[in-house]
Amino acid sequence: MNRIFHLLTVFIFILNTSVFGIGTQFLSIPSTALELAVGINPVLDGGSFSNPASLILDKPNPDLFFSHGSWLAGVTGSTIRFSRGFTYGTGGFQIRYAGLNDLEFRTSRPTDNPQAEFGAYGVSFGGFYNQILGNTRYGLAMQAVSFQIYNESSKGYAVDFGLARTFGKNFTFGASLLNMGSMSQLSNKSPSLPLRVLGGVCYRFFQKDWGNKIFLSAENSSLVSGTIFRIGNEFSWKQLVIQTGSQFSQEVTTVSGGFGFRLGIYRFQYGVQVGSQNLGISQMLDISVTLP
Repeated sequence: MNRIFHLLTVFIFILNTSVFGIGTQFLSIPSTALELAVGINPVLDGGSFSNPASLILDKPNPDLFFSHGSWLAGVTGSTIRFSRGFTYGTGGFQIRYAGLNDLEFRTSRPTDNPQAEFGAYGVSFGGFYNQILGNTRYGLAMQAVSFQIYNESSKGYAVDFGLARTFGKNFTFGASLLNMGSMSQLSNKSPSLPLRVLGGVCYRFFQKDWGNKIFLSAENSSLVSGTIFRIGNEFSWKQLVIQTGSQFSQEVTTVSGGFGFRLGIYRFQYGVQVGSQNLGISQMLDISVTLP
């Protein structure tokens, strides 16, 4: 019964944000454990999906990245990204998936069994490239977008732009414009992509064995009322990092945290988030491998 109640709550939330099922809103949820732990910010190192211009590789070697976790009320998500350095920049491809299973179709007439059981999912696949011009890194990403609920589906495309610039050794600024595109009709209506505008800063300071980063960001989305503010912190000591974060908007407040570490060519990151909407705990795990 609790499961059904949570699913109904999610559906009400989804319908109120003008999307269907998983809908295009899956393009707005955190795609990595780092984004979940410290908060979505266009200046996150390691490759933020909220800015195609963010720094991904600290070495020229190719990098293979996996992420998997659970979002609100049983929604699961996965991300795969391959990145490599080129002569003048960094590029690669990425796949994102979010799905919700065990949904039931019932009429107003009470019955023991549902008329149908189904799932809902959203998928995006595309490529990205960024390059430094002068003192600024610029990035572009293009992706095909598809989602389905019951026997209805919609397909389209989205384009992302971003930039990032470091001032001195301690201060970085980033900005991005995400999800410019369109979708095909679903139930006689074309779903809206969550057009997002983000800006963020990072201040960092380091000593011999430890360092600290402070993150601040703001976001405006076409599917969310008001501005979303985020603040985060990342403390590092040798190969270990510990993150905390908070998010504030008109309707929801969240707190988050996580930790990560490096073992040779492998990097691991865990993130967790709890929100005031009482729809569960979000958790994600990232694994990154530096290839020869």
